[in-house]
Amino acid sequence: MKTRRSEISEMTVSRAGQSYKLCYFNRPAAGSPILYIHGLGCSKADFMVVADIPELQPFRLVCADLPGCGDSPYCSEQPLDIDDIVELMEGFVKNLGLPPFLLVGGSLGGLVALLYAERNSDKIVGFANVEGNLAPEDCMFSRSVIPHPYSHFETVVFPQIKKAVAAKRGSGFAWHAQVLENADPRAYYDDAFQTVEYSDQGNLLQHFLSLPVPTCFIYGSQNRHLSYLPHLRRSNCLVLEIPNANHFLFYDEPRHYAVALASFARDSCFAGRRLGHSGGELTVTQKLLQSGPEYLGSKKVKES
Repeated sequence: MKTRRSEISEMTVSRAGQSYKLCYFNRPAAGSPILYIHGLGCSKADFMVVADIPELQPFRLVCADLPGCGDSPYCSEQPLDIDDIVELMEGFVKNLGLPPFLLVGGSLGGLVALLYAERNSDKIVGFANVEGNLAPEDCMFSRSVIPHPYSHFETVVFPQIKKAVAAKRGSGFAWHAQVLENADPRAYYDDAFQTVEYSDQGNLLQHFLSLPVPTCFIYGSQNRHLSYLPHLRRSNCLVLEIPNANHFLFYDEPRHYAVALASFARDSCFAGRRLGHSGGELTVTQKLLQSGPEYLGSKKVKES
């Protein structure tokens, strides 16, 4: 299958009388769109890394840099919280004129995507949560932000976070450390507060499991300790584990991650609003084998 060329564009989105410039990535294709919302201090690079993987070639791929991330500017005089970002995503989708799409959110982007999905379930065919915030334990870096005034965060805490990320093992953290260098510290700071608030008080897990669309939770094998995984396995949510991966699993194992997304996208796009999974957990390899020879093609995936 021929690899399609990605396009980088800019869009102005209005919210509450203010205008915001968003830089976004769009990889055209004839199939249904997949819209990815990235996490705290991340960027569209998190999704671009899988754009050329064959399993995702049938789908249109879209991801915007949130304000203060990647190539989208941030104005400290127009501070944004999570609810504001959800509104921006609503405007972004409207301006693009997207048909029903698969919504994917990673980390903080999983929180934004969950709130978007609750408010706009008629616009999506499914929601894949990629280690998005569902509980207090998910505030890996955001919780270290909120005790501090901004001046101390900018000069002391943010450099410490960057150093901590760079010190962690694995290619995912190494790539995120590079992406984090382009993050606006004010945007990072402003995003953190409501992220922690929602994670602590928002009953996010129940909201996620109550969505009226097919849902999937994708996590790295190194995070099997997540306390809510048993609850997810007992639900109608499809649970997929990415082998040899941590939180930034799209960098750790991009092929396995792409296979997981493509498999769920195929299921959700064809099933529409019918929940076709009875719960439990599948490895990516098991999901591939269930998809049959037509999906696997000539490629073999080793069980990890």
